[in-house]
Amino acid sequence: MTIDQSLGDGPDLRQDGLDQRKSPRPLGGVPVADGYDVHELWYRLLLLHPWSCLAVVSPERTPKTLRLARSLAELGTQLRRHPIELVDGLELDLERANAIAHLVEPASSLAPAEPRFVIALDSPIANPVAIAVLAASDAVLLLLERGITGIPQARRIVEIVGRERLAGAVLDVG
Repeated sequence: MTIDQSLGDGPDLRQDGLDQRKSPRPLGGVPVADGYDVHELWYRLLLLHPWSCLAVVSPERTPKTLRLARSLAELGTQLRRHPIELVDGLELDLERANAIAHLVEPASSLAPAEPRFVIALDSPIANPVAIAVLAASDAVLLLLERGITGIPQARRIVEIVGRERLAGAVLDVG
């Protein structure tokens, strides 16, 4: 899995040559069932953009969003020795979005020094209610799928999130 700060200018993502390891691999000696190997991504996220609440979002409705968020939360918990809470924000309604935003807001209002939450979110294009949770997050990681995600949808999410809070993008080539 690789993190990339740019979204490219091609008509689709097939021309981007980003490497992404999809095979489950032990995290700190403990196998993770059906998870991504996110070691490199985790450290890059910590170095590139300090955060206490990271939202993982994809322009597509895909279970891979939750899978990536879960992998990050599990690895972060193992490496940090304190729990990083995984929040499933897929298929949000207004009530749930407000509850998640209130849950993470105190963490985001402090200096974002320690990761505390990783949230898997619906696309704000498909479900505008997700914007409330995105606004409460310190950083956003964009999950793109090769051959599926279009550049216009990815750019639209970047516009919604704001470049200053975009921690990067991950391309799933699987």
